[in-house]
Amino acid sequence: MTIGAFSLIEQLSKRLVSNKRKSLLVTAKAKTKSRLKGAERQEQILQAAIEVFSQNGFRGTTLRQLAHQAGVSEAMIYCHFPSKEALYDAILKKKIEASRHLFFPEQAGQLKRDQEVFRTVVGNFLQQHARDDTFMRMLLFSALEGHDLAQKFVQGPMREFYGFLGCYLEGRMRQNDFKTIDGQLAARLLMGMVIYFTLMREIFKDPVIQEIDLTELTKTIVDLFCCGIQQPGPALDGKIDPFGQAHEK
Repeated sequence: MTIGAFSLIEQLSKRLVSNKRKSLLVTAKAKTKSRLKGAERQEQILQAAIEVFSQNGFRGTTLRQLAHQAGVSEAMIYCHFPSKEALYDAILKKKIEASRHLFFPEQAGQLKRDQEVFRTVVGNFLQQHARDDTFMRMLLFSALEGHDLAQKFVQGPMREFYGFLGCYLEGRMRQNDFKTIDGQLAARLLMGMVIYFTLMREIFKDPVIQEIDLTELTKTIVDLFCCGIQQPGPALDGKIDPFGQAHEK
């Protein structure tokens, strides 16, 4: 075999190796792109499901309606979620993960900044549901239909939140800054005002409440709560009370 033949074989071999590498690279990119499209499609289905479930409830929503809202086939929904229950669970997980940082002001709690703790959880709750009330509607439908989603929410993320807020209140009670009552009850009394105003504003469309600025509403709710739970007398000496009045020693 001549030197020219060896050279030709070597060039062909290098070209084959190069083409194989390119083919593998293209295949890898295609798989990555496919995975991204799959994640985007799942997000698309979730967003559509939130909208449909919030309008029709769990029992009133069909797979066909979900597919139409999402712009996909019914088979595509089954590829991502084996059942409506699995889709509901995914929605709950998505909402909790997206909003967790809004309702656990741990740093303010460690520094005993009462007003900051309360205004954070109250203000974020009001603002979040003013922007998007679909999840609240879903929960209301679930509770009325007796669906597990409502109980999963109450026994899971809601219990964790009230555990955090209740423990904070109990700690302030032990320091004699707050009146001694059940901390878990106190936490629910505070959020009870918030949930009521949210329902009247976003669901029942009460025009009086709708005209109130959310920042002002947050301040009013927190001030009333603090005024009721703070220890009277010496506990306020030399401080500013919730309504901004100075107290002399």
